[in-house]
Amino acid sequence: MIKKMLKNLPAMDRILFGLVLIILPLGFLIRIGTKAIQEVNASTLVFTQWWQDELNDDALKRIVSEFEATHPGITIKVEHLSYQKMEDRLLKKGPEETLRSDILAVDLRWLHELIRQDMLKPLNPYLEKTKTLENRVLLPGLQTEDIQESERVWALPVVSFMIPLFYNVEVLQSAGFNRPPKSRADFLHYARTITDSSTGRFGMALALNQGYPDSLYVDVYSWIWAAGGIMLHDGRPNFTSPPVLETLDFLNTLYQEGLLSPDLFVKTRAQKLEEFTQGKIGMMIASVQDIYTLQQEMGDTRFGITTIPDLDMSKKPVFGLTSWYTGISQYSEHQDQAWAFITFLAERSAFLALASHAVPGNWSGTRSLKGDLYVKAYDMYEGGEVMQEFIGLPQIQFLETIVREELYTMFTQGKTPAATAAAIQTRWERTLP
Repeated sequence: MIKKMLKNLPAMDRILFGLVLIILPLGFLIRIGTKAIQEVNASTLVFTQWWQDELNDDALKRIVSEFEATHPGITIKVEHLSYQKMEDRLLKKGPEETLRSDILAVDLRWLHELIRQDMLKPLNPYLEKTKTLENRVLLPGLQTEDIQESERVWALPVVSFMIPLFYNVEVLQSAGFNRPPKSRADFLHYARTITDSSTGRFGMALALNQGYPDSLYVDVYSWIWAAGGIMLHDGRPNFTSPPVLETLDFLNTLYQEGLLSPDLFVKTRAQKLEEFTQGKIGMMIASVQDIYTLQQEMGDTRFGITTIPDLDMSKKPVFGLTSWYTGISQYSEHQDQAWAFITFLAERSAFLALASHAVPGNWSGTRSLKGDLYVKAYDMYEGGEVMQEFIGLPQIQFLETIVREELYTMFTQGKTPAATAAAIQTRWERTLP
């Protein structure tokens, strides 16, 4: 699956793809040197992030306190924004907005624009000095033709989250099922049996609200990846391939048969979780982060997780993966100190994985989280493959808008899955360079 990612990113006129990202969450090892910067001027660094609300109380404060205790003279000021506000600031308002930040939390979907606008500091000089890079996975990205280096490192990963299928045990049992679905045929049978619109119970929910940044990754792309599909091939759109077409047909069947809970295009992640905990839906796809939330509401035995059903059961399971990365602002006046902080975050990734309830979590693969559901999540991760498409791709947000618009037309206006796939393919081809 990693090989698929390496070849499925786009070429651009007069721009070569040579970005290097270190994919630590995928199980590859990097040893970040623990030696602190010995001589630094007293300075205050601003760390701008959206993670705070997704961590246990005081987790980030504890990390900052530990860093400041071991790095005298450096103070970290934590600036917290919502994901949406941070994305808007970085991608819509431009480089001048990074002047206030030294360290940036980075979503891989932002990389193309951040690099294009020269908002991130390449990390190669630091890596070359510390000689700490081992077993690298190289992913294509951006490099202008007048730069001789063929490898550029722009961000360091901290933690990652896989995306499995969740099922409500009581809802399935009340419908006569004592195990989760294993294939798409199973899934359709379960959804049809569970659904009773007169009582407000449905087989599954999709949350495609545009304000939910991972909505398509979770509720649409996960099905494509589970079927062995990819949406880019040799850097070009691949939306008319058989796995993608079959997935659109599958989702359209769920919608047209009334097996999905209503209002899917305005439904938020929180609303989907609420429907699940209340037994209004039997199944959903969600992040492993949501295990903790559901445990608080339902306990450990009223829900379970499993692999996302494929067309059959002959392939390795594939899971979407989202990750938290950190980078250094090109405009920071304290870049050496910022490097010390982002490597410190990487060194403390096991703690942050625990605080954010992440699987596979930190790059060392340590099983930090306790409980049967987390053990099962690790087992699924180790027995399957993970996928991250679109790294370094331009205009990702617009591409997602195209998919959302065409899905809406398919669901509500009777457009066929084949015509929908063709429309997305054409619009993506016009958008990508």
